[in-house]
Amino acid sequence: MKRILLTLLSFTLIFSAANAQKIKGLCATKLGKYFEDRHTKVDTTAGRGMIDNYYLWPVGALLTVKFLPGGSSQIRNEVMTYAKEWEKYANIKIKFVPDNTPKTNVRIKLTDNDGAWSLLGTQCNYEDQTMQTMNLDTIGFRTKDDFPYWRATVIHEFGHTLGFMHEQSYPGGIKWDTAAVYGYYLKYTNWDRDMINAQVLKVSDEFYSNGTAYDSKSIMQYWVAKDFTLDKVEIPANYNLSAGDISLAAAMYPKTGKRFNEVPTVNVSSLTNVKVEPNKARGGLVITPSFTLKSNSKLGLLYLVARVVRDDDHYVEATTDQYNWGGWVATYKDILVLPNSNITYNKPGAKKNLELFIPYEQIPLENNANVRIEFFIKLADGLNKKYKDIGFKTYTQLVAINK
Repeated sequence: MKRILLTLLSFTLIFSAANAQKIKGLCATKLGKYFEDRHTKVDTTAGRGMIDNYYLWPVGALLTVKFLPGGSSQIRNEVMTYAKEWEKYANIKIKFVPDNTPKTNVRIKLTDNDGAWSLLGTQCNYEDQTMQTMNLDTIGFRTKDDFPYWRATVIHEFGHTLGFMHEQSYPGGIKWDTAAVYGYYLKYTNWDRDMINAQVLKVSDEFYSNGTAYDSKSIMQYWVAKDFTLDKVEIPANYNLSAGDISLAAAMYPKTGKRFNEVPTVNVSSLTNVKVEPNKARGGLVITPSFTLKSNSKLGLLYLVARVVRDDDHYVEATTDQYNWGGWVATYKDILVLPNSNITYNKPGAKKNLELFIPYEQIPLENNANVRIEFFIKLADGLNKKYKDIGFKTYTQLVAINK
């Protein structure tokens, strides 16, 4: 899944000198983290800001939250108090539970490093229970002078946990002087240009992003120096929820009535076993993923994608339009998920009900070449020709092509 760390982290790909595309940080199952925003993040329009409808929790949800080891009781109490600010306006409950609770929605790590960041909304459900879904650098809690800033930091990060994106992601909201932005962040942070793009400059065009109007006063808006903008407009740090934040929280988590702009959502669970088997008789690779899909009240179109990865962690360039996803050798199957569905594919011990297949003739590699399969799921918006990542990218073990 394109997990959005707010510092958002998205799954990233890089080009080699040979112009091949390579996957970073390969491990046995899940690949990497994500990459977009790690504190995730002039117009006087008093509008609503940016939120990703797809990653919203159910209206009225109870979010269980615990602290991972570390942090004083004073700091913990402050975090618990500030987080509750959202409950005043959103129909959602934030419940802090004991540290030894085995399973929670949200886990907070209080540290002296790694900055402040959070996963976005329900992406928290996909993180391992031993790992934080939110990180808070507590240095600022130690001085009273920084009280407004750190209170705002906690509220900001819990905004990400509820699905709020960085306000500067709104298209056309800020007229950036990109050279000045790069110059500042390259000098004063450890971010590279990709991180700067993701954290500061990225404009969201994803079809689920609900940006109804740019709100410069949003608590989700970064401080912006006038030297960072072409029109020399400065945006000061915001320490409180704006009228736009409050309005959007009430619209997305209404205390009465239905959620504004409901979209199809499909949750993936139990995606722990993707098998690939070379089949000489059929002349190709047989892929059988196991997982469960659960949908909301909206109809959704999914693409199940299996893409070939070489043993050097590069994709294989496609030579035809068939068995092609993004220019790389792959196969896919589309599935129409009916409202309120709960479907399990290839349940252990049951008859297989889903299979993907890639013919060897579509894989321009030598016999006995070692490959693995990258499996992922996309939710499609056919009208706008865009896709939403669902769950994590998952990887099989290496197998040898057997032509």
